[in-house]
Amino acid sequence: MREDLDMLQLFYRIAHTINSSLDLDDTLQAILRAVQDTLDVKAVVIRLLNPNADALEAVAAIGVSAEQLAGRPARIAPGNIHRRVLDGETVHVVASDLALAAPAVNGAAELVAAPLQVRGRTFGALHVYCAAGGSFNDQAMTLLRAVADLAAVAIENARLHTSLFRIAQALTSSLELQPLLAQVLAATVLEMNLKAASVRLLDASGKRLELVAAHGLSERYLTKGPILVAKSPVDQRVLAGEAVVLYNVAEEPGFQYPAQAEAEGIRSVLAVPLKVKERTIGVMRVYSAQPRHFTAVGIAFLQSAAGLVAVAIENAKLYQALQARYEGLKVDVSEWYRFLALG
Repeated sequence: MREDLDMLQLFYRIAHTINSSLDLDDTLQAILRAVQDTLDVKAVVIRLLNPNADALEAVAAIGVSAEQLAGRPARIAPGNIHRRVLDGETVHVVASDLALAAPAVNGAAELVAAPLQVRGRTFGALHVYCAAGGSFNDQAMTLLRAVADLAAVAIENARLHTSLFRIAQALTSSLELQPLLAQVLAATVLEMNLKAASVRLLDASGKRLELVAAHGLSERYLTKGPILVAKSPVDQRVLAGEAVVLYNVAEEPGFQYPAQAEAEGIRSVLAVPLKVKERTIGVMRVYSAQPRHFTAVGIAFLQSAAGLVAVAIENAKLYQALQARYEGLKVDVSEWYRFLALG
């Protein structure tokens, strides 16, 4: 009975975290403390997939130092525990295998790594360490999987909130278009755990999408060639108002430059329209380094961000037009005074 009460207490504390805080750091620390206190384990670490999809990076820990974590990055390789966790498996590692799997933790001889998943997408892992012969029986393993699911929801909620806040901050930080878009794309890539992002606007003819901002893409990829609407069925769909998800760009017939995208390390793309009222002015794309099924929540988030970006672009253009008009008026006034002086 006591054990059951402890488990219910753990679920309550994590559920309370989901409802009480949208700050990511606070959320992570609350989850770690709840797991360690309830299960009496040596250490707990939360790792999230990095933008290049080649490692799980420690973002929060309790019971293990930052130096220990920094010294042993969790590199993803075929068949290793990190790859298995990203494939959705909960992995139990013991004794000598532990040293190969993760950084050493004083007094710990066993590790359970459970996937952090939201709507079928794995974006990280919950690592729980205990002493030899610890409490990782079947019941505990089931519990940790459930805890990881709850933690994933809490993390996703906090990250989305943080993303929108940072994007809103970027949008109000400047009326100059280039620095404004650079900050927005950097925030989007960081918070959605992506490789890169770009914004393209329709030119005056409506036939070409011109690059106005990008983050995380090489100069080689950015100069690969023009994006012609007539030759890009994907962009035609986006400009018609559709959010388009490409799970594997190498196999997508409507995607321009698939070979260049593959060479760039791009696997999946989400593209949404930039709209002002009912008028579409361009396309916002985000790029993933691993095959990714963008969820409805992720799509809705990017559509919201794109709506803010489109309004900011219009405001910046208006500001630039007003600046140009102001400079023109200054010249006119200067010429008028010169005329009067000569007269």
